[in-house]
Amino acid sequence: MFKRILSVAVFFFLPVSAFAISGKMECTAQVFESFPDGTARRESAPLTVETESVRHIALSASLDGRAFVLSGDKESGPYFVSITEEPDYTKGSLTTAEFSKEGRLQLSVVQGRLTHKLECFKR
Repeated sequence: MFKRILSVAVFFFLPVSAFAISGKMECTAQVFESFPDGTARRESAPLTVETESVRHIALSASLDGRAFVLSGDKESGPYFVSITEEPDYTKGSLTTAEFSKEGRLQLSVVQGRLTHKLECFKR
């Protein structure tokens, strides 16, 4: 009987604890484009959870023909971060990064007047 109670408690505790860990991380995909006439275009979209386990998380978003991805260990990193052109995902930027002591992680790709940025905060 004790084993059954314990297994039920573990079954409910693991998803709750995993959600609590991932809830601390907020990531946004952003695009900024400036034009010669002084106007600008700004768009953003939150990254959403694609896959998640007890230790690993993968977040992604699609914006302005680009795929924004963050993947890694929920608590400690390092994180694989990428901004790549869709649908082939063969052109873009890939890196490994960690959160700063202030809790910020960022990757930007600049092409002339066009900037794509993936920005995350860990709270």
